[in-house]
Amino acid sequence: MRKGGRAEEAVVLMAKAPVAGRVKTRLCPPLAPAEAARLYACMLGDAADEISSVARVARYLFLDPPVSADAMREAPFSSFERFPQRGKDLGEKMWDAAATAFRLGAMRVVIVGGDCPALAAERLRQAFRELREGAEAVFGPSADGGYYLVGLACPDERLFRKIPWSTPTVLPETAARCRALSIPFSFLPPERDVDTGEDLHALGEWARTHARPACPRTRGWITGFFGRGGGECPGPPERRPGPRRGSRSRPGG
Repeated sequence: MRKGGRAEEAVVLMAKAPVAGRVKTRLCPPLAPAEAARLYACMLGDAADEISSVARVARYLFLDPPVSADAMREAPFSSFERFPQRGKDLGEKMWDAAATAFRLGAMRVVIVGGDCPALAAERLRQAFRELREGAEAVFGPSADGGYYLVGLACPDERLFRKIPWSTPTVLPETAARCRALSIPFSFLPPERDVDTGEDLHALGEWARTHARPACPRTRGWITGFFGRGGGECPGPPERRPGPRRGSRSRPGG
């Protein structure tokens, strides 16, 4: 489905250049900065592969900090149109990216980061289905209280304004904002970003128990890290119940 030559659905990948000391600093320790940057590069490449396998969507790569003109243009990023991230905080940057995608002709926009190896192409398709079927916003809850995915069927800056980013209340407060604004929203199955040593331990467990998505770069990194005895990371935190799978909240719900 296309509108004026542009795809009606767009995926935005929010990313940073994988430079040691500038990405995944909360993983240091147990990782050295160069190890953390390499892991992030692996996760980012795998995320780009999954996004690239989704047909009939526009793909946008929003980079922070902006990189050189020739960087990150080869596969798996070659199918992405690139933009610099703009904004003072994560909310402003995501809103600017969403607004750009809508301005370019999208009717439904899904935004993801590059640090959730469990993010599969089918999850992106599921998000778009939710938006087509009546949700105006869709969220993929993450274990830290935020979200690994947000999808929108209409641009609304209020969902990104004055949210306490990087805290456990990000998703609860955003959902409350949706209810207050009578925005129909839904949840996807919960997953886990990789930000801390606890997440690193959980990533190793996840890789051993899940065959999909393939994420070959990340799995290769995991094999090397844990294979050389690098698995001495803090254990995973106590499990907290996540939102109900596939649930949808209507206005006031």
